[in-house]
Amino acid sequence: MLIYETIYESLLERFPEFREQYDHEMDVVDCYKPGPHVLYGNVLNHYVTELLRANKDSKMILRIFDFYEEMAQSEDEEVNNLLQVTLLEYLWDEKEIYRKALDYMLPATRRVNACIKEYLNEPVE
Repeated sequence: MLIYETIYESLLERFPEFREQYDHEMDVVDCYKPGPHVLYGNVLNHYVTELLRANKDSKMILRIFDFYEEMAQSEDEEVNNLLQVTLLEYLWDEKEIYRKALDYMLPATRRVNACIKEYLNEPVE
């Protein structure tokens, strides 16, 4: 089960190919370690949206959404919050991206995503 205290390590365990981007994010500011919301947002959000926009590498998209599902199933509320606020809300910025993302969302991820409807309008055209 994913827990917030080890969420940094969880990203690299599941996606070793993000090591270079991860290291870059950790080195941007020498005086502090970026929080998980900053790190996950900077490493995953643009990458996921570009994959969805190009409609390519469905294998990688599936891996990422499997990870999102694991986050959604975590009993750690901070992990759920990271998923909802940083990763899923980002997908609401463009309707096309949002619709494509829905095709990859598994049940627990869909439940977390449904909570966003309580405070955000429909995805932007």
